[in-house]
Amino acid sequence: MVKTHPKKSAEPAKLISRIEELENNYKRVLADYQNLERRHKEQESTLIKLASASLIERLLLDIDALEMAQTHLKDRGLQIVIDQFMSTLSQEGLSQIKSDGQDFDPMTMDCTEVVPGKKDKVMETVSPGYFLFDKVLRPAKVKVGSAIKN
Repeated sequence: MVKTHPKKSAEPAKLISRIEELENNYKRVLADYQNLERRHKEQESTLIKLASASLIERLLLDIDALEMAQTHLKDRGLQIVIDQFMSTLSQEGLSQIKSDGQDFDPMTMDCTEVVPGKKDKVMETVSPGYFLFDKVLRPAKVKVGSAIKN
């Protein structure tokens, strides 16, 4: 005689429930892993950008010196070299902050002097500023207009 267990009918339901629980755990762990992988790639990309920021910042000082020499020499060859440097740096994510004639923006500009002119407008750029991707690498140094006349 075969003994029947009253629990047998409940066992498949428990097994199905357990399988669903394990599947949900698996999906959650997989999603966590994919998020971790994505964050790691983003952090790696950010680290590479920060590493290049230091080098680009130092190169900008050299470019400033070349541009200062160019204002006095007016040499076509020197201008070509400066343009090539800037083209290469723009390929690495560098872009110049537009400042002349713009509203003064304290997030991207440093005011070096207040001069007569339209209130809160940039009257002159003393030294250009730069973005590296979407971050300010170096703020523009500008002269800002004031409605007060001297």
